[in-house]
Amino acid sequence: MYTCIPMTRLGLETYQSDISSIYTQVNQLLYEGKKVFQVKETFRSNTKRFPEGHFIFPGSLLIEETEGFESISMDELEGELDETKVAPLNLKRRIAFLDGKNCAPFCSDPFYHFFNAYGLKVERITDLEVRDGILKEVDVLIVPGGPDAGESYYEGLGEKGYDEIRSFVARGGGYLGSCAGSYFPLSGEDDHSAQDMWLNMVPVTDQSGLDYWRTGTGFVRIEFDDVTHPITFGLAMGRPSTVDMIYWEGPAFHLLDDKDVHVIASYKDFIASGKEPPSWNLEKNPIAQEAMKWANPLTKQRFTEHLQGVPAIIEAPFGNGHMVLISPHAEFGTCGTEHEMKNNPNYLLLMNSLYYLSGMNGQ
Repeated sequence: MYTCIPMTRLGLETYQSDISSIYTQVNQLLYEGKKVFQVKETFRSNTKRFPEGHFIFPGSLLIEETEGFESISMDELEGELDETKVAPLNLKRRIAFLDGKNCAPFCSDPFYHFFNAYGLKVERITDLEVRDGILKEVDVLIVPGGPDAGESYYEGLGEKGYDEIRSFVARGGGYLGSCAGSYFPLSGEDDHSAQDMWLNMVPVTDQSGLDYWRTGTGFVRIEFDDVTHPITFGLAMGRPSTVDMIYWEGPAFHLLDDKDVHVIASYKDFIASGKEPPSWNLEKNPIAQEAMKWANPLTKQRFTEHLQGVPAIIEAPFGNGHMVLISPHAEFGTCGTEHEMKNNPNYLLLMNSLYYLSGMNGQ
């Protein structure tokens, strides 16, 4: 008998009010080696609450042990489980977070808030540890944003560090990048400086090279190109399906070869910036407040020229490993006041990405 924890998006809200508590408890079960299943395809099942039958949507979680789960909407499934519609949820044991030279605290600290909110065990690693080979013992590497288009990571990592990251992914590791961490693996085909400063791991570039200043900072809306992708679970419901995020001079992905690169989401609309401030209060998200004060505000004209319709979230293989690259900042939370940071829905993008990378073959 399985108990279902629905993780469905209903309008602007998720089905659950305390998603951080849910994932903290689910992740603890995974760390203890207990089974948790995730729904991959919609199916209909009789349940204790709905004996006449009820749809169970992708992203919903199935657990056998409910002890300790409080203030969570749950329902017991009745009858046989269609195992073709679900899959075991995975969470790698050794997840590392690069916190080296030029990894800016204003980008790193929100990640630590996310780790704490979701009960994740993540190891902080330095540039020196990367150069000394620590990634041989790591399953997933997270690289945060920074003060540029990723080139300043070279100062701490150097050629040895770059080679260690390439080798780590090639032999089966998972890589999750945000903003500058997503510029970092790109290929600088038309820009000599970018060729030297980027990892040149994916057939994707930014046509402006290292000129991150061309766009600015503001609130944007992204639209999921693939609403069935596991990274969208709990966020996508129907088509079109959008989420609002804080953008801070991130890459405008330009695919040089789309054979292996999969676009998960693209930039759809400009919402607000310090140049065109929002009409709502930002009191629950200090990072959103700071974004409105940044010296380089995004404008509608810049958004239209550089971002509209451009991929915002992509995934790609490299050797036996896999990468998920997110241009805006999911770790910065939402653009409004409706959610406390620990329960903001954009954290789901990060958690889903870690589950996805944990379940990829070759790792």
